[in-house]
Amino acid sequence: MILVDKKVIFERLLPMVEKASREIDDLDYFYHEVVKILDSNVPYYNWTGFYFMQDGLLQLGPYIGRPTEHVKIKVGQGICGRAVAENSTIVVDDVTKEENYLACSIETKSEIVVPIRVGDEIVGEIDIDSDEKSAFDDDDRNFLEAVADIVSKKLANK
Repeated sequence: MILVDKKVIFERLLPMVEKASREIDDLDYFYHEVVKILDSNVPYYNWTGFYFMQDGLLQLGPYIGRPTEHVKIKVGQGICGRAVAENSTIVVDDVTKEENYLACSIETKSEIVVPIRVGDEIVGEIDIDSDEKSAFDDDDRNFLEAVADIVSKKLANK
């Protein structure tokens, strides 16, 4: 059971991500900072990272969490690939019920994937795994979509 006031946490974190976006010029360092902000402040975010589109595949970017063998993912493959194919945020309450799930860790129970767009093009995504079932709700979705929007604006201005 998640016993945190998500809205309070998210209202505190969003300005931190915005500040990092304004103050950090190096994109890779910025991505690392975003991952660190999310991972260290949301207790049920157990794997926090980015994937970026490169050569038609999702390529693993900066992340914090258990190691993953999924460093390249085809569009449509797994939850991450499905988010790109469907051009939408995907929330999975129980990964064991997903036929198309790419298991990174046996501890993972739920996942949320949020596309990052520049214009109409998906350029990457935020991927969060939790060791708790049904960890993600509309508050997480809204917060992570706002984070994705900050990342998108930074990319559009590079």
